[in-house]
Amino acid sequence: MLFENFYASCYQWFEGKLSGKHWLLKVTLFSVGLSLFLAFPPYSLLASHFQADGVKLDAWVFVQNQAQDLLHPKDMEYDVRRENMILRWTLPLLSYITNHNVILILIAQAICGVMFLYNSGKWVFKISGDKVLAGLFILSLANIFVSVWTFADIHGYGDGFAYFFLLTALLSRNPVSAFISLQIAFFTDERAVVAGGYLLLFWIVLKTYEKNDFSLRAIIKAGLLRESSVVWIAWICYFAVREYVLANYFPNHSYSTIGTPVLFANAHRNGLGSSIWSAFEGTWLLMGAALLALFLTKRYWLIAALFIGFTILVLTGIYVHDIDRALSYGFPFILAAFFILYKTASMRSLKLILFFTMLICVGHPQVFYMGYNKILWLEPLPIKVLMLFDRIFAWNVFT
Repeated sequence: MLFENFYASCYQWFEGKLSGKHWLLKVTLFSVGLSLFLAFPPYSLLASHFQADGVKLDAWVFVQNQAQDLLHPKDMEYDVRRENMILRWTLPLLSYITNHNVILILIAQAICGVMFLYNSGKWVFKISGDKVLAGLFILSLANIFVSVWTFADIHGYGDGFAYFFLLTALLSRNPVSAFISLQIAFFTDERAVVAGGYLLLFWIVLKTYEKNDFSLRAIIKAGLLRESSVVWIAWICYFAVREYVLANYFPNHSYSTIGTPVLFANAHRNGLGSSIWSAFEGTWLLMGAALLALFLTKRYWLIAALFIGFTILVLTGIYVHDIDRALSYGFPFILAAFFILYKTASMRSLKLILFFTMLICVGHPQVFYMGYNKILWLEPLPIKVLMLFDRIFAWNVFT
């Protein structure tokens, strides 16, 4: 009974902390604080960017150029080729509005990160009515790449905005709000365009369980009608604008990575395996349990649909250097997994699965792959402080 008592005492302690009117906000802010403590963002790179003689973050340079002339940006080959950013307009718009105040943009991105966790937990609580489940889910999500990167991305990519607006579209019951959110996400990064399909899969899961109809016809219908139709309309509008802009303003445009799975090359392959694990960490347990539940309940068509979607997620990831960013857009699979387990497993089992999911996510070091055999570790705050002292006092321990 030793471990059973330990689990029960942890559960009771955690449940006791989730009291009061603003419990959801408290657990969200605590989760963000814990995440920042365990994986502190590389703010030293940002400080260098602001120095006159410092190393510039080239994405921010290109964003500023886009903000000045969206359809004729200069320096498309500054440091790293930026031809893949010409249709990413969210950050240039924010740059124009804020007079290229990078700090304000990063604060807005951080707010989106907090709201991403808050709204995710709010949805879990709405589904389950259980505060502990919502708290464990937020803690888990806060300590994997999709959340950590929102605060660590000081480079000028803006994925945190895309995550937030994809989630907003996912949970919104207002088609206009969902459509606008999708357009913002799509024009933040092309990965969000692919992620629109993961939203379809999420709604397929919800609709099939709501109607208790798991036939192929029901799956196709759920993927085309009602909420799903907003994604199809958003796709049509996005690609119409995209083709018009490319044809009229960038007729000779090409992507340097299209056609070759860059992570299969010798200079990149070493990070593939670690990225597939570290993008989701403990939530693999949640998704694996959901897959087992689908198999045991013989929901084979639903398994096939989710398998195709997840295969697309992985295949699109291997075409880019930073596979973790690509895989993180698959966060709707985590929400779908929770819903499947809520519908098929007992509350006791679900709480136990989420408890261990949380332990793995919190305990696992935050590492990610940035291409060129460069696997990075976001050091915890105490180590960052030691590194700062090492630089100030010239100890030369961290070289």
